[in-house]
Amino acid sequence: MNLIFALDVGTRKVAGLIGYIDNDLLNVVDFEMIEHPVRSMLDGQIHDIKSVALVVEEVKKRLEERNELKLNEVAVAVAGRFLKTVVLEAETEFSGDVIDERTVKELEMKAISQIPLSDEGGSELHCAGYSVIEYKLDGFWMKNLIGHRGRKLYVRLVAALLPVQVVNAMIASLHRAGLRPSFLTLEPMAVLQVAIPEDLRILNIGVVDIGAGTSDIALAKGGVIVGYEMVPMAGDEITEVIAQTYLLDFLAAERVKRSIDDNVTIEVADVTGRKTTVQSSSVLKAISPTIELIANNIAEKIKQLNLGKPSALFLVGGGAKLECLRGELARALELPIERVTLKNVEDLPKIKSLREDFTGSEFVTLTGIAYASAYSSGSIYDTITLNGERIQLLKVGQNQTILRLLIQKGFKFTEILGTPQPSITFQINGKEHTISGKILGGMKAFVNGTQVPLHHVIRDGDEIVVEKNDSEEPLIPKLSDFVKKLSVEVNGEEFFELLPEVFVNNELVKDLDRQIADGDKIIIKYPEPDEIKKTVEEKTGQISYFINGEKKIAQKISLHFVKIVEDDQKKKYVFEGESTKIKHVLPKSEPITVFFNDQEIVLKPMNNLVFVNEQYLSSETELSEEMKIEYTSWQPIIADVLAKVNLNTKDLLDYKIFLNEKQVSFVEKVNPKDKIRFEGIRKAQPNQS
Repeated sequence: MNLIFALDVGTRKVAGLIGYIDNDLLNVVDFEMIEHPVRSMLDGQIHDIKSVALVVEEVKKRLEERNELKLNEVAVAVAGRFLKTVVLEAETEFSGDVIDERTVKELEMKAISQIPLSDEGGSELHCAGYSVIEYKLDGFWMKNLIGHRGRKLYVRLVAALLPVQVVNAMIASLHRAGLRPSFLTLEPMAVLQVAIPEDLRILNIGVVDIGAGTSDIALAKGGVIVGYEMVPMAGDEITEVIAQTYLLDFLAAERVKRSIDDNVTIEVADVTGRKTTVQSSSVLKAISPTIELIANNIAEKIKQLNLGKPSALFLVGGGAKLECLRGELARALELPIERVTLKNVEDLPKIKSLREDFTGSEFVTLTGIAYASAYSSGSIYDTITLNGERIQLLKVGQNQTILRLLIQKGFKFTEILGTPQPSITFQINGKEHTISGKILGGMKAFVNGTQVPLHHVIRDGDEIVVEKNDSEEPLIPKLSDFVKKLSVEVNGEEFFELLPEVFVNNELVKDLDRQIADGDKIIIKYPEPDEIKKTVEEKTGQISYFINGEKKIAQKISLHFVKIVEDDQKKKYVFEGESTKIKHVLPKSEPITVFFNDQEIVLKPMNNLVFVNEQYLSSETELSEEMKIEYTSWQPIIADVLAKVNLNTKDLLDYKIFLNEKQVSFVEKVNPKDKIRFEGIRKAQPNQS
């Protein structure tokens, strides 16, 4: 007889049972339930791992002592506070004789492998379980594939995803209580297993597990599971309204809530110690808006998932016991009150208890977890080999690693990871850096004969070998690890390399192999492009020349800075350059603006010839050593202005040109802002008569 140990870790309480399966019937041998002494869980999610672990440990201890056994592994479920569901499908060709359970599992895992690793915000997701919607064999619907023969196998399923932090918190709480999770599922999946058996799924029936933190929904119709949903509202919202209305602490308000349907008057003591008596009718009036809000939210989710209202609704969980909530749900779903019914554990045909006090709707989820674990229904697991031992491994998210495997197997962190050397924290140009101490010792891992890091993701069927690692050396950071080399590129070719100035604790350091110490303040001074340009010019040299008899000196190459190209190792300054030409050393001439017949005209300097070494040359000529340049500064004349305007002189007999109202000739010099006026004297026109 295989004994099952299951836990329902809820927002208000932790319930556990031990039992066994016999002829498809879960026989409950013993159970225990303990309420959390403080609010260590909110909305179905663990917030205080230590506090939850203490309650889990106490439930485990009481069951062990009464039944004289040792409990090491447990089946659990997680709540859907941040539930996300996806519908997946897969198809495979089958060449064997008879379809067996392994073949079907591989088909389901093929669909599951398509699960997204993270949500839209990048948070890692964990598959908490899945339910098969339908199978097909060679294109025909099939309730179960096992035992059949065929060529093409198809499955469509719905998978439930939760943030991996939710699952990690559950597993951490179990570990602190001395337990390993052998089975993990989603709470509404577990509830559906026992509350809506397969023969009822032909009907359109929903089940809502109303706990303290969440209301979890599962729906079935047409013989298949439609899907799962969650409303982040449940019994705690009602309790909080009572606490605020009557100034009660949370536990006292919870007792009032549980007494509403059984008592006309309820005696309580508020937080000041004053005793008072409240009427059930008064409490119902206070909580009525919240009851209506919860019911409307549940009904809305059901209608969205079901594409309409269901035919009937089963309610389970401690929060479902309020008669007024059942009434509001019936109203919100437009169902007769008799079709919204409370399901108690004693009403479930698949459950049999050896204890008569195992009754109530609050135990349905617990029995669902136990029943589902017996058949591994919707569970995600891998079978791997660790140092020769075959292990069925519970997945945590889609990134189950060797490290997590070793932790689940009970290895200590120091055994796995070794001894870390102290971290080193230092500053570079005001920004803080921390080098975590390298792990010395620990374990090294091999998967299928190849060495891999401990964060390597495990796959189904992997053969894993771990052994002690004695080859690690201490990690000693050096300045050279953080100082980028500098290179200078001119016209696509590397010109030279250099290093920036490095100061450690205000002291200039030349040796970049110097080790960095904890607390060091490092300043790396990278040169500006102008500084690099100056260095390049020094390396290319200078050239002397004469302008109008005056000796001058210029750079041999005229440089232009383009950009800086940078990666993790190097910083490159890119320049373009050309040999210095006569035009580069001539005095700069700027455009001038004048006015011709009140029209603004811009005169630009002209690239005229210059007299060089007693001959005329273009200003584009390359500058040479001791070159003698005779140069006259550009001075525009009236003729330059006339060349810029379109004058029609065809019918002119004569003309006059005025510069600033003074009559001048073509060769008169012009200066900025001068006003030129042109007057044409036209020829006499012949008589047209």
